[in-house]
Amino acid sequence: MPAQEPSFDEWVDYCFTRAHADFGAYARDDDARERSDRFGALDITTVARHLVRLFRSPAFIADQYTDDQIGAALWFLFGIGSGYFTELRDDAVPRDLQADCMASVSTLYAGLLDHVCCRRGTDPDSDYSDGPRLDVAVYMIWDMDCIEGGVAHTHLVNPGFEVLATVLKQCRTSTCRISALHGLGHLHRYHSDRVERIIDQFLTRDDVPDWLRGYATRARTGMVL
Repeated sequence: MPAQEPSFDEWVDYCFTRAHADFGAYARDDDARERSDRFGALDITTVARHLVRLFRSPAFIADQYTDDQIGAALWFLFGIGSGYFTELRDDAVPRDLQADCMASVSTLYAGLLDHVCCRRGTDPDSDYSDGPRLDVAVYMIWDMDCIEGGVAHTHLVNPGFEVLATVLKQCRTSTCRISALHGLGHLHRYHSDRVERIIDQFLTRDDVPDWLRGYATRARTGMVL
């Protein structure tokens, strides 16, 4: 008899407690393989709806899971562990749902990540991009499984840039800001004028620490790794 399809709550808990470790243990651990197969069997359209639901109202995650669990979950959700942000661009997923999923990333930043990064917001101006697991994961979101590649698709260009611009406008922690700048830097070769306009606007702010201002200047010309 086939296993019952996981509910939204079960899927969220799996993503934040076991998914990242299960991906690494899949080949040698029967339990990990069984869990991965069960959750991996979710239809990608269902996953897209789950992602939108989670990203639109993510605040509960901060109280329910540790910073390390959140960091590991980000590597899974945005990375090769799940492959979600590659699969989401499949023709089987309605384009309006693809756009909603991309757009909802902005509320993930504003509603969760900006509250948990930089030592839960207590040290917002320091550089943690090479520090705690959570902050490193947030910094690398746009590098993990080519979420930025979605912005090469016509129907995802505006939602993608809206996310990046919104993060720079709304988020206070430097980890969230450098994450958006990192993504913009990678997109410079495809949309240089738009990237430069967004970063120029960011550079007019008076609450940007010098080290981050330097990173933004490099990102403005695509000089990021």
